[in-house]
Amino acid sequence: MRATTNPELTAAWATVPDVAKAQERHEAAVRLRREFRPGKSPADAVAGVQRDAQAEFLESGKWPADFTRRVGKAHTEAVAWEAEALALRGLEDSTKATAEHLRESLSADVLEHLDGRLTEILDTAKSAGDALGGVTSAEQAIEAGADALDAWRSLTSLVSDYSNVRAAQWDVLRAVTLSDEQSRMRTWRAQGHGEIKGVRVDAIPAFVVDGIRSGAYDVEFLVWVAQSDAGYVPTSYDDLEAEVAASTDPVSYDDHGPLIDLSPRVMPERQPRPAQVYTHSSTPHLDASQPAPAKPKANASAPDREPSTTDYF
Repeated sequence: MRATTNPELTAAWATVPDVAKAQERHEAAVRLRREFRPGKSPADAVAGVQRDAQAEFLESGKWPADFTRRVGKAHTEAVAWEAEALALRGLEDSTKATAEHLRESLSADVLEHLDGRLTEILDTAKSAGDALGGVTSAEQAIEAGADALDAWRSLTSLVSDYSNVRAAQWDVLRAVTLSDEQSRMRTWRAQGHGEIKGVRVDAIPAFVVDGIRSGAYDVEFLVWVAQSDAGYVPTSYDDLEAEVAASTDPVSYDDHGPLIDLSPRVMPERQPRPAQVYTHSSTPHLDASQPAPAKPKANASAPDREPSTTDYF
């Protein structure tokens, strides 16, 4: 969640004070880390004392008598500085993770609040739209006067409220989704999804799709949405994805493909073919105790065999 001038978004996030509190804690942790005094690591601090002592020796020819004290002090102060620096870095990371977790887990409450605000706006817009009596421009409203003019003024104000609710809706959804999901949401919005529920996209008038795509709403757009009773705010990325699928995919599915006729088919009876008996055929002599059976009568002739190399060489 970031600073915003959208009153609808501010009011929506205000319904979940835990998110605002966590965000404030994170921002305070960031300031603490940035304002923390500069320092050195223990190794750098000790190395600095060593360089100073060496420089003094080269200058005076004497080694500093308090070298050990200097090293101990520098090391102790550096350890304390490093410990606090690491603690502030960890605080920044942990408060950021907490704020993001609460923002994601409670975003449904924010979107539900926006859906309630949308319902209030559309209910008022529907009544005002009925009072227009066919008026489609400010000039016509002025000419019609009375109720039509009041309705036009009311709708003009409601267009601004509607725009803020829709801007807040997309802002919250972007804040709680990953980059690839944000890319898909941009594509879906460009196709006319995310603001109308229960109506297939190809059945939505072109000027309504253009309004969703661009975010440039007008009185005609608002009246159509109000009278269609189809305006809604998705409560999550999954809710939006389900609505996209429902408004674009076929109503029914056939997992098995076209029907196949599996009824029995009556086939003509096959005529048996008599056995082929050749001149070289003989009846098997199965019982040696009996006379040899007569040779069968030939009813076919064997075809000539295919010639082979032995016939030529």
